[in-house]
Parts: sequence; C-alpha cells; structure tokens
Amino acid sequence: MVADSQIVCYCRQINKGTIVEAIKNGCSTLAQIQDETQACTGNQCAELNPSGNCCSGDLLELLELHRDRTTDQEQCGCCCC
Repeated sequence: MVADSQIVCYCRQINKGTIVEAIKNGCSTLAQIQDETQACTGNQCAELNPSGNCCSGDLLELLELHRDRTTDQEQCGCCCC
C-alpha cells in the first residue's frame, strides 16, 4: 500500500493524501480532481514520473479505490453503476 505522502503527480508534486482527500470531499471524476488539486494538469509527468507515464492512470486508480458508489448512482441516475 502506498503511503499518503507518496507523490502521484510528479510535475505538480502532489501526493496521494491530497488526491484521496479531494475524493473524500466529493470529487468523483478525473476532471474534478484536476480542478481541485491541479494534479495531472502539467506537461512533464511522463518525463518526471519514474514509471515514464502520465499520472492520470494512478489518479483513476485512486478514484476507483476511494469513491463512494452510492454517490455515483445519484449523480448519473442509472441503475447499473
């Protein structure tokens, strides 16, 4: 398990704890996380990230792990979430 202090967005130096907090505070999409934290809004993540990839995949993984499924159903109005 990755510590909250672990950097997940290398171009903006944003850690896991900041992303998880944004999700707990209601962010439920990548765009909302970007607006709230500025993560994944730079242009050097793939260069600075040790994995050689943009951080969007890591952000989406955190979103899946921490978002509330009930909130998703209320927002989209469908029964299949």
